[in-house]
Amino acid sequence: MPGDRRVLLANSIYHLTNDGAVTVMAGQITVLRNEFEFGSFEIGLLTGIAFLVTAVFQVVSGALSDRRDPSRFLSYGIVLLGIGSLLIAASTTFAMLAALVALSRIGASFYHPVGIAWVGREFAGEPLDRSMGFQSAFGDSGVILGMMSGAILAAAYGWTSPFLLWGALNLAAVAVALALVRGRTVPVPETFVRVDYRAILRDVRLWIFPLGLGGAAFAIFTSFGPPLLKDKFGLGDAEAGVSIALWILAGALVAFFFGRVSKRFGRFRTLVASYGFLAVASLVGAVAAHPAFVLAAFWTLGSALFVTYPALFSFVSESSQRRLQGAAFGFIFAFQLLGGALGSFAAGALAGAVAGIGDLGATAPFYFVAAITALGFGYLLLLQGRLRNGREAPAVSPLV
Repeated sequence: MPGDRRVLLANSIYHLTNDGAVTVMAGQITVLRNEFEFGSFEIGLLTGIAFLVTAVFQVVSGALSDRRDPSRFLSYGIVLLGIGSLLIAASTTFAMLAALVALSRIGASFYHPVGIAWVGREFAGEPLDRSMGFQSAFGDSGVILGMMSGAILAAAYGWTSPFLLWGALNLAAVAVALALVRGRTVPVPETFVRVDYRAILRDVRLWIFPLGLGGAAFAIFTSFGPPLLKDKFGLGDAEAGVSIALWILAGALVAFFFGRVSKRFGRFRTLVASYGFLAVASLVGAVAAHPAFVLAAFWTLGSALFVTYPALFSFVSESSQRRLQGAAFGFIFAFQLLGGALGSFAAGALAGAVAGIGDLGATAPFYFVAAITALGFGYLLLLQGRLRNGREAPAVSPLV
C-alpha cells in the first residue's frame, strides 16, 4: 500500500483512544443519571453541549492544521482530551459535569479534521478506501471499548473510574504515536493559503445532510439506548450499556473491510442501503415488545450506521482541495457534530415532553431516529442521478 503504514497506525491509535474517551459517558449514562439526579431532558442537554463544543472547535483546529505538521499538532488535542477526561472525575454537580465534559471536547475536536485529513493526504488514490476503513474501524473499536468499559466499570467501581482510565489511555496514546512517527515530518506550505469556506461548502455540499443525520443517529443511539433498555425492559446499568456497545461491533467489522465492500457493491450503493437499514432498526427499537428483538435489530441492521462514516469520509476527501483538507474536514464534519447536538436536544426535549405517557419517554427518541434516517435514505436516492455509481468508487459529477 502506498504511503507510510506508521502514519496509518499512529492515526488509528489516536482514533481509538479519542472515540473511547468521548463515548465512555454514554456507556454509563444511566449511572450518571442516578448520581446527579437528572432526566431525559438533561441527557439531551449534556450530550448536545458535548457535540456542539466539538463542532465549533473542530472548525478552528481544522483550519489551523493545514499550516502545521499534523504529527505534532494532533498530539496537542489528544493530550487536552486526556487531561479533560481526568478532570471530569472531580465533578460534584450536574453543571460542573457539563462544563468539564465541554472542556474535554475541545481536545476531542482535533482528531477528525487533523487525523483524517492526514490519512487522506498520505494515502490518496486507490488505497484511500482501505485506509479510511482501517482507521475508521479503530475508531469504532474505541467506541465499543469506551461504552463497555463505562458501563461495566461504573457499575462495579463507581462512575469516576472510566473517566480516569480513558484519560490515562489518551496520554499513553500520545507517547506511542509520537514514537511511531519519530523523525518523520510532513511538509508544511511556506505560503499562507486563505481558506475559502464558501468554496469548501460548494465542493462538499452534497454530503452535509447525510453527515448531519448520521451524527444525530449516533448521538441518540448511544445516549438514549441504555435508558431505553433499562426503563422499558428492566436491564441493569451494566447490561444496558454493554448491549448498546455491542451494537457497534458488526459495524466496526464491516468498516474494517470497507475497501472490499466498496469495491464489491459500490461506495454509493453501500451508503444508501446503510441509511435504509438504520431506519428499519430504529423503528424496531421503538415498537418491539421484547428486548431480544430490539437488540437483534440494533446489532444487525442498526450497525450499518458505522459503514456510512468511511464512505462519507472518502467522498469528502475526493471532493475537497488536497492542500486544505484539514480545513475542509474540520468544517464539513462540524455539520456532523451539529447534527448530533441538534438531534440530542430534540430527542431529549421530545422524551421529556412525553415522559408520563406509557413507554414513550424511552421510545420517542427512536421514533425520531427512524424518521430522520428514512429522510436521509430518500435524499440519497434522489442524489444518485448526480453521481457516477459503479463498482469503483463513484465521483461527483459536474453540477448544474
